[in-house]
Amino acid sequence: MSAPRGIRVGTVLGAPVLLQPAWFLVAAVLALTFGRLAADWVPRTGAPLLVTASLVFAALLLASVFLHELAHALTARATGTPVSHIVLDLWGGHTAFGAQITSPGRSIAIALAGPSTNALLALLTWLVYVLTDPAGLTALILLALATANAFVAAFNVLPGLPLDGGRVVEGIVWRITGDRWLGTTAAGWTGRVVALAVAGTALRALLTEGTAGSGGAVWSVLLAVLLWQGAGQSLALARWHRALPRLRAVTLMLPAVVLPAGSTVADVLVRARPTDVPRLVLLTPDGRPGGIVDPQALHTVPADRAGQVPATAVVRPLPPDARLALDTAGDHLLNLLQTTGHREYAVLDPDGAVAGVLTRSDVTRALNT
Repeated sequence: MSAPRGIRVGTVLGAPVLLQPAWFLVAAVLALTFGRLAADWVPRTGAPLLVTASLVFAALLLASVFLHELAHALTARATGTPVSHIVLDLWGGHTAFGAQITSPGRSIAIALAGPSTNALLALLTWLVYVLTDPAGLTALILLALATANAFVAAFNVLPGLPLDGGRVVEGIVWRITGDRWLGTTAAGWTGRVVALAVAGTALRALLTEGTAGSGGAVWSVLLAVLLWQGAGQSLALARWHRALPRLRAVTLMLPAVVLPAGSTVADVLVRARPTDVPRLVLLTPDGRPGGIVDPQALHTVPADRAGQVPATAVVRPLPPDARLALDTAGDHLLNLLQTTGHREYAVLDPDGAVAGVLTRSDVTRALNT
């Protein structure tokens, strides 16, 4: 899996750490919010000091997010799962893996490592605050950092994907049923419940606080949308994996009638008459599939010229890599479609003869069934 785009800020465990440009927007909002709080906390503080304290808080919070993701990565490495990349983005961050996690226990351990780290950071920051009895902006930074980490830890263990708590739900169902994708489905639906609950907090803030709660309500709505989308992606992923056994070119393809090279539109019209023939494939002079007849183009040819117009004028060309073996199936089939990116493919039997035509929409339909 290739890493997404971003500013590469380092490497951990051989995996790149990427900072998405959108994070700077979050940093600016955090700094602005903290600056306003600091101005009330320590009146008559100069602007340069307020700006510095705000930037320090934003940087420390970014470090907390990084440590959260690093905990995921370290636990994954310790349990034998390679790390592909770590991304710090608009909503915090995520760690991607170079292979699927192979057991529910490993999945749960990796998931819990992140929020556990935030909980530990919150505790340590609070202890520093209590033991050192700081004043002014230092006290505010410590309190804000402890509160933020405690919130991140608590929020992330909510039982729904894409949150870490959702991975725990997924792992528990996986362990009980032996079906990973049933676990993903269950955690995806609980994730949607969590998203609705977050949206409900936004509505409650607007009803109880009016315009005073509008800022928090906007962030809650955005977060709810993110959670809803993430849960939906998890549900789609589960459907996708459950459909993999059904993805076989031999069963998804539509039967085809082959037209020899040199055929005319009149020949096509003769072969296209039976209603049970959904695809007509025109061969090249060397006997390979060269194109698929386009019904719309076919009907643009005047009937009195059908015998003179070559069939090549009414076909959609098939590139050389738009061919699949009859036994292509599962992940291999999806990878070929993703790599080549064509709309339709000729399916060939072991002798190289055209057996049928497979379209991308046929595969999409099977995945969504």
